[in-house]
Amino acid sequence: MAKIDRSVGWLAEKARAGSSAEHRTTTSSQQAVPLEDAFPGAVADPSGVLTIDDHPPLSPLDIDRAAVTDALHAELRLVYGIGARFAAGLREDGYTSIPALNDHPRWGSASSNLLKRWGIPPDPTAVYRTLDRWLSSADPLHLRALGLLPIESLLFFDLETLGLGGSPVFLAAVGRFVGDEFRIRQYLAPALGAEVALLERMKAEIRDASALLSYNGKSFDWTVLRERLAYYGLPLHETPIHVDLLHHARRALVGRVPDCHLSTIEEHVLGIGRSNDLPSAEVPIHYTAYLETGDASYLVPIVNHSKQDLISLVILLKYLLRMAADA
Repeated sequence: MAKIDRSVGWLAEKARAGSSAEHRTTTSSQQAVPLEDAFPGAVADPSGVLTIDDHPPLSPLDIDRAAVTDALHAELRLVYGIGARFAAGLREDGYTSIPALNDHPRWGSASSNLLKRWGIPPDPTAVYRTLDRWLSSADPLHLRALGLLPIESLLFFDLETLGLGGSPVFLAAVGRFVGDEFRIRQYLAPALGAEVALLERMKAEIRDASALLSYNGKSFDWTVLRERLAYYGLPLHETPIHVDLLHHARRALVGRVPDCHLSTIEEHVLGIGRSNDLPSAEVPIHYTAYLETGDASYLVPIVNHSKQDLISLVILLKYLLRMAADA
């Protein structure tokens, strides 16, 4: 905890001297905004974690399950021993699908064994195990195979932390489709002592999900989540399917965007404009300013920033799925 205390102290100095100065000037003569006024309708549980719900108007994902199965069967490289060179030759010989290889003198046994492992209909966990073994994490099949899963079981997620190594998670956002509605739930820790309760809620969310979707989550969010849970003696034993859209954006949009920051893709590809958005670098500063002052208005732009990240994640997934289906 001493390391965290030092981190908070450093951030507090940044908050006093940094970009929050204008906000403080406008509110210095006013009473601090309480949490219930900053987030009307939010619910605080006995642990102190504040749950904030929203239902942005997003249409459901539209993935053709039959087309997904056809695309998987068409990828001959998924059969053990068939690389790009053998796959090209087999297609020239008229073998255009994995089932078509079942009678092949060399590859028949491997192809039939693969199809047995996948099952009918294909088991998503078995399919992703194969994809992870033979294809890069940016291959479009990782996206398309999400169509094998119930849409309601996909969990979009994003974390906000104090931004330093080993520092706490103070906001976790998750999104799911429930029927035709996309529901966002954000867990906010109004004090650092509530982090463990927040993490327990995230652990429960992951337990109920079949696959995770994130942006740079494999490198950051998922790693941080596992580390913080382990810190409290709450290890994550689940290893769910995880599709990181940053990998797919890099592959699909190379040469079309200056960089692959989510905000850049929003502006140049998705047509999303963020007005008065809080830069990611200032998120820890605003949270620390809230800890110092008790003024919950510092938290509002953080929550809005996190919510927009999830909304953009869904829109980006739809865009990338269209590209993958048209390829």
